[in-house]
Amino acid sequence: MTTPDVNIVVIDFKTSKGKEMVVPNEDGSYTILINSRLSYDSQLKAYKHAMRHINNNDFEKSDVQPIECSAHELSSKEEFPVPAQQYVDRIKKLQAERRQTQRQMKKDQERVQFIIDNCDMFRRAENLYLYGDNL
Repeated sequence: MTTPDVNIVVIDFKTSKGKEMVVPNEDGSYTILINSRLSYDSQLKAYKHAMRHINNNDFEKSDVQPIECSAHELSSKEEFPVPAQQYVDRIKKLQAERRQTQRQMKKDQERVQFIIDNCDMFRRAENLYLYGDNL
């Protein structure tokens, strides 16, 4: 098995979250982009991870979970994909929680605005804070 040509570019990803990215080129070669914000050891690990993807011909495959399991060298117990419905259910739950939080924030904002508009004590406290009690 021959390894295709690989270009390596160390580039600033703006955050340290992303480690590397592999881009298949039109001529059959690959370009590995490695995050410059990583330590040297982490950059080396990112390079090795990217090379595993290239050597395993992962760009010709469509199912991401087995690809990442193989690239991360996970044990056979961990290779089984999690059902997509589990992710869909979690996303729906998080979306519902977000909507509920947004409704509660809107109610709280309305209450605060009501107090600001209708409570003389708020104005007095603001005056006391701004000007002291020497009026």
